[in-house]
Amino acid sequence: MRYLYNNACVCAAGLGGLLGLGMVSPNPAFTTMMTTFGLAGIVGYHTVWGVTPALHSPLMSVTNAISGITAVGGMLLMGGTVLPETTPQVSVVVESCIRFCR
Repeated sequence: MRYLYNNACVCAAGLGGLLGLGMVSPNPAFTTMMTTFGLAGIVGYHTVWGVTPALHSPLMSVTNAISGITAVGGMLLMGGTVLPETTPQVSVVVESCIRFCR
């Protein structure tokens, strides 16, 4: 019974936070993106912690490689060019290569 009470409190706090975010957000697109980000975090957390320990390391290595490639693509898209030109873009490329090669 205590688990259900704690779970209900967490859900109520999360919904209250989303309501507060919607009231102070600059535009509706920001609220939509933050909601999607929050739900992706929750789903990712439950997915990773639901995996058996034998599969955890291979799953995390593939996840790290995918996130590194995604970071590189996102930074290059924000710059608008194929090659990195600014210091943050170069640092993300280097960091993702380190993650991918590890």
